[in-house]
Amino acid sequence: MTKCYKAPYVMPAASMGKLNPLPDIKNVSYIHAKIDTTDNIPERHRKYINKGMIPTMLPYCQQDGYDRNRKDRAFNSVVIENEYLKAVFLPELGGRLWSLIDKTENKELLYCNPVFQPGNLALRNAWFSGGVEFNVSIKGHNPLTCDDLFAQKIVMEDGSEGVRMYEYERIRGVLYCIDAWIPEGSKYLYIRPRIENRTGKEIWMYWWSNIAVPIFEKARVLAPANNTFINYFGNDAYVLDYGTMPYQFGADITYPENMGRSIDFFFDVDDDEEKWVTQVDKEGYGLIQCSTKELKGRKLFLWGEGAGGKNWNQYLSDGTNSGYVEIQAGLARTQLEHIPMADGETWSWVEAYGATNCGADAHADFETAKKAVEKDLLKNFPETMTATLEKAKNVKISCGEMFNMGSGWGIIDEYRRKAEGLPTLSSDITIPSEALGEAQQEWVTLYEKGYLPEKDVNDEPLGYVVENFWRELLAKALENKDNRNWYALMQLGVMEYAAGNSEKAMELFKESVEVKPSAWSLRNIAMIYRNELKDYEKAYEYMVKAFELNKTCRGIVVDTAVTYLLAGKNKEWIAAYESLGELKEDGRIKLSYAKAYMNLGEFKEAAKYLNYDIVMPDIKEGDTAISDEWFKLYGEIIKEEHPELSGDELQKVVEEKYPLGELDFRTH
Repeated sequence: MTKCYKAPYVMPAASMGKLNPLPDIKNVSYIHAKIDTTDNIPERHRKYINKGMIPTMLPYCQQDGYDRNRKDRAFNSVVIENEYLKAVFLPELGGRLWSLIDKTENKELLYCNPVFQPGNLALRNAWFSGGVEFNVSIKGHNPLTCDDLFAQKIVMEDGSEGVRMYEYERIRGVLYCIDAWIPEGSKYLYIRPRIENRTGKEIWMYWWSNIAVPIFEKARVLAPANNTFINYFGNDAYVLDYGTMPYQFGADITYPENMGRSIDFFFDVDDDEEKWVTQVDKEGYGLIQCSTKELKGRKLFLWGEGAGGKNWNQYLSDGTNSGYVEIQAGLARTQLEHIPMADGETWSWVEAYGATNCGADAHADFETAKKAVEKDLLKNFPETMTATLEKAKNVKISCGEMFNMGSGWGIIDEYRRKAEGLPTLSSDITIPSEALGEAQQEWVTLYEKGYLPEKDVNDEPLGYVVENFWRELLAKALENKDNRNWYALMQLGVMEYAAGNSEKAMELFKESVEVKPSAWSLRNIAMIYRNELKDYEKAYEYMVKAFELNKTCRGIVVDTAVTYLLAGKNKEWIAAYESLGELKEDGRIKLSYAKAYMNLGEFKEAAKYLNYDIVMPDIKEGDTAISDEWFKLYGEIIKEEHPELSGDELQKVVEEKYPLGELDFRTH
């Protein structure tokens, strides 16, 4: 009988640190990334590419306070197991399926990272490698990937136990849930996601299940596709191309070790094909993911065999393993698309995860290898794979013990829904009232008492809401001059910015400062000048004032550094840096200090801070911040002794004398 229970899962873990309290005012560059397409993309596949993009990550705050100091931590895990499989979920970390053990062979099927180490790879910055990540709503990883999900025990019709995990996703305004169980006597873990659109309007939607599997020698990734989209970083933008399988770039791309760079292959699986993807080792054994036909897309992502890719694999772990590649499955054919979801629609499908063992045929020619996988699939399901999983869509459940608590933001949205006459977030899920926390309570006060309580000007904002309902409610509250406190004005400014009204937001932030100066409103003014208006002098003027009021909030200090340098205030930034406390040791802030000295031509002084000792926990995927400055800095130092060197010759000498080594995070 399949059992589900709560258990501690202990591993070395970096601290997530404090949530960045600053609203995204065009700071999150990832969501503005350009995607170019080549003429090779079939017209039928172009419809939704670049559609459904978002202008800001509001109401979410950035999760950029993590470090690299790992200490043992007991995570609240949920375990599901029967005689064949043991699955471990981490509801504290976005509901990640962290481990899946084939008990028959006593083998781990996933890349189960031995540590929890966030890095800067997601919409809200923090992301970590390992297991299966369930991504909803927006491209660029789930906004909740490092947040708690609600987790509740469920019992299926056959008596087997499982877990239901769910949360409210705040940008699209939907509640999504994931039911996970192992049917009685099954060798597969079943995952049944569900997304409900009860917003009163059509919305853009997205789903990809990102499955990390270990890097093996001679490992092969297979899916039932004859063509593939190819996504890579070009000169200054991401490029999407299209070609045939299995050969691209003069190599068989089904063998990840053949690729020297970071790249995505989105396999174009025909509608009438069974939906599956697998990675097998040199013996033909490995993990397979299959699903009902709603999940059209399949993908291979790899860091590649280059120095930067290998460093990324190690930077996201502890250096004790060879790293991972990802095999993935999604609602669209690529991850560069969002698809429209009509009001009132509910989308649900079933995925299955388990072992496959195809033997030597997995390494035969491409067609023979695909047939070997499908033959193995058939023997593991009582009827066809699709037919078996289709039946699981309708399996009834009963809910029991609550394993983990999520956030209270869905409760706040239920207030709005009630006032606007909309249906509840879900047809059958109610967010527990005990989830309501301090960050949400101030909005309850606005709803029930008609004003937003003033906070101490030195206290960090706990969060934001941006729906029109709350914007109109707060604007009405501020018609009473007694309610026009600095905090309420600042919050309304954030709402106006999120609604696309930058000028109105600026007016409100400035009024907030007149009522009572705060680092928060001053910084927001600076960001509009800097990021929207490109007026670096004005941005500097306001950032100086924000920094004077708060030198301990990392977000304020990072924004100060970037703003000062853009405005050419290098000496001023050096002086500001020297007034800092412990944030002097922050890698990103220290790099900006080195850049200021470089801009002043003081290269040997800069080298005291930009050297092999620098550690930047939040180095970004695709970010060449370290490598660009490194080669510029050490090129200038070498030129002082060898002024005759220049161009490629100088670059060669720099790379020989000052190789980047573990600081090389270049992926293209």
